Amino acid sequence: MAKARSRSTSLPEDLDLRVRTIALRENRTPANVLENAVRVFTLMPQELRNLLIEASADQAKGVRKLEELSRRIMFALARERFESAAARLAQSDGTIDPEMLDADEMVLESDGSASR
Repeated sequence: MAKARSRSTSLPEDLDLRVRTIALRENRTPANVLENAVRVFTLMPQELRNLLIEASADQAKGVRKLEELSRRIMFALARERFESAAARLAQSDGTIDPEMLDADEMVLESDGSASR
C-alpha cells in the first residue's frame, strides 16, 4: 500500500456537517469518508464528474436530480446481479446450497464465488 499523505482542506459548513453526519451514521471517521469520496470521484470519467458537479450546484433541483441518477444506477446494478444469478442458475445442476439458504445478505463475485 502506498504511503498516506496528509492534505489540508477547508469545507463549507454545510459540507462539513454532511461529512460528519455520514461518518457518524456509518461508524467511520470523517477522514475515511473524504478519502472514499475522493477515490470514487477521481475514478469517474470527467464527463460524469462534470455532470454530477453541475447537478449538485442547483440546491433546489440538484438533490432530486442526483437521487434520480442514483436510482437509475442502483437499478442497473440490481439488473446486472439478477441476470448474472439467473445465468448461473440456468447453468447449474439444480442442487441447493444450504449455506446460501441461511444467508441474509451475500455478494456474488464475478467469478461466481460468494462473499459476505
